[in-house]
Amino acid sequence: MASLAHPVIGQVVGKESGHITQFLGIKYASLQDRFAEPQLVSYSGKDLDATKYGPQVVSPPAGVDLELGFIQATLPKPDLPGISDTEGLHLNISVPRQATSIAGTEAFPVLVFIHGGGFAIGGNWWPQYDTAKLVELSLRLGKPIIAVNINYRLGAPGFLTSPEMRAAGYKANNGLRDQRAALSWIKEYIQGFGGDPNNVTVAGESAGGVSTGYLLLDENPAPRRLILLGGTPPLMGQLPVPVADGVAQDVLVSLGCAGIATEDVTKVLLDTPKEDFWVRIPPGYPIFPVIDGDIIRKEVTLASLADQSASVFPGANHVESILVVNSKLDASIMAYSGLMQRKKGIAAAFRASLAKTLDGYSAAVTAIVDHYKLGESSTADEDDEEAVQNILVYINDVAFSLPAVELAANFPQKSYFLAFNEKNPWEGLFKGEASHILDVAFLFQNFNDQLSPEQRKAAEQFGKDVISFVSGDEIWPAFNKTQHTMAVYEDGKSKIIEPPSEEEAGRNPFVFTVTTGTDAPSKDLLYKTFVDFMAAH
Repeated sequence: MASLAHPVIGQVVGKESGHITQFLGIKYASLQDRFAEPQLVSYSGKDLDATKYGPQVVSPPAGVDLELGFIQATLPKPDLPGISDTEGLHLNISVPRQATSIAGTEAFPVLVFIHGGGFAIGGNWWPQYDTAKLVELSLRLGKPIIAVNINYRLGAPGFLTSPEMRAAGYKANNGLRDQRAALSWIKEYIQGFGGDPNNVTVAGESAGGVSTGYLLLDENPAPRRLILLGGTPPLMGQLPVPVADGVAQDVLVSLGCAGIATEDVTKVLLDTPKEDFWVRIPPGYPIFPVIDGDIIRKEVTLASLADQSASVFPGANHVESILVVNSKLDASIMAYSGLMQRKKGIAAAFRASLAKTLDGYSAAVTAIVDHYKLGESSTADEDDEEAVQNILVYINDVAFSLPAVELAANFPQKSYFLAFNEKNPWEGLFKGEASHILDVAFLFQNFNDQLSPEQRKAAEQFGKDVISFVSGDEIWPAFNKTQHTMAVYEDGKSKIIEPPSEEEAGRNPFVFTVTTGTDAPSKDLLYKTFVDFMAAH
C-alpha cells in the first residue's frame, strides 16, 4: 500500500508495484443514468481507496480475451471488476515513486491512453493496457512520466441516439463526451499526483486512435501532443443523424421493442438489463460516433485531412505535435469483422463491389485488381485464403495507411511518422505479420518476457521513443508535405529513413498514384470502396 496526500481530493491510498505507485479505479465523472451526460465528480476530503480496479462499462465481459486473441498472446488477468452502467467512468494512474528526486521537479509530463475496441469493447483494467512498466521504463530512461488509462462508454450507452432520446434531453456521442470529461478531470486534479496539467499527451489505439484524432475537432483541446496508433479518422466513419436514427430502430428490434410507442422508447432503453446490450444486439452493428453538430460538427474526410482547415479542425493549431503510428497490416483486424466468414468466392465479390463503387473509373478498377492480384486469372481467384490476404493489404492501404499519411503530411504543426513493421511472433492467423494492436503490445512492455531478445530491444526502444515524445523531445526529423522522414521498426531494429524508399519503409505508394490525374477517383471515393465492401455482409 502507498498513500498520497492530494491537496483537493484528500488522502488517496494506492498500490505499490516496483518503483511505481498505481492509483486504480478513481472515478472522474458520475452519471445520473446510463445515457446521461458525464458530470465531473467532487470530493469531500475523505480518504479515497484506489487499490482496486473500478467496474467495466457496459460491454461484453469476454472482450479482454477477444482482444488478447487478436494479439495472439496471453497475459495473467485480474478478476473481472464487475460491469456497471453508471459507475464505469474512472481512471487508473501510474506514478513514479522516486521521480521527484530523479527529475528535480514535481510536475511530470502526463500520458493519457484511450483504449480501442471498435467503440464496442474495452476496459482500462485489461492487462495489455497496464501502464506500470512503461512508467518504470521512463524512470530508467531518466525522463519520468505519469500515465493515465481511462474508461469511457461503449456500444449503445456510448453512441446510440434517436429522435426520442434527443427529445428527452439525451445527447449523442456519450463516449467522446466521457473522454473529454476525463481530460477535464486530469486538467484539474493531476497536479496533485505530480503531473503537469499543461503538459498532457493523449494516445489512442484503433478506435482510441480515431478518438484521439477527434480531439482536433475541439476548439480548446487540453492535450499538448497526440499519438495515434492503428487508427486515424475517418476510419469507422461518422454517422449522419438520419443513419444513426435508423441504427437505433434496428437496436430496438434486436431488443424486442419494435413498434413500441414513441413516448416509451427512452424508458425501455433505460430499463433494459445491461447484459442485453451485448447479448441481444448483434456484434458489428454500426453504433459509431455521430455527426451531431456539437462534438463532431462536420464529416471528417480524407479531403478535410488534406486541407485541415480551421472550420473542421480548430484544435490543430493548439496541438504542438502529433505522432502517427501505422502498422504494416493494421487491417488484420478486418479479418475478424466478417471477411473470414465471407472468404468463399471473396475475390469475385470484391471485384463486383469495387466496380460498383468506382463506376465510371474502369481504368482504376483494372489497376487495383491487377496490383493486388485479385483478377479472374489470378491464383487468388481460386485460393480464397490468398484472396483474403490480398484484400487485407488493399484495405490496409486505403483505410489505415492513406488516412495516416494524409493527417501527418498536412498537419499544420509538427508531425512524426512511425512505420511499425515488427512481425507478430506468436502462433495464430497473423504470425509473421505486423498485425493490429501489436504496436501497443510492444509499447506497454507487458509482453516483453514473451519476445525474443531482438524484439524485446525493439519494444524498449519504442517505449523510449514514445516517452521522449511525451517529454517534448525532437524524436527524429518531422514528416510533412515535402520531407517524408519516418522511423521504421522491423526485425528487432529501428531506423530513421530520410526520405523513405518504398522498400525500406515497407509501404507501397500505389493508392496515391491511382488517385492522381484528372480522370482518377478521389481519395475519398477510394476509401469508400473499403466502406462499401465491408458493409456488403
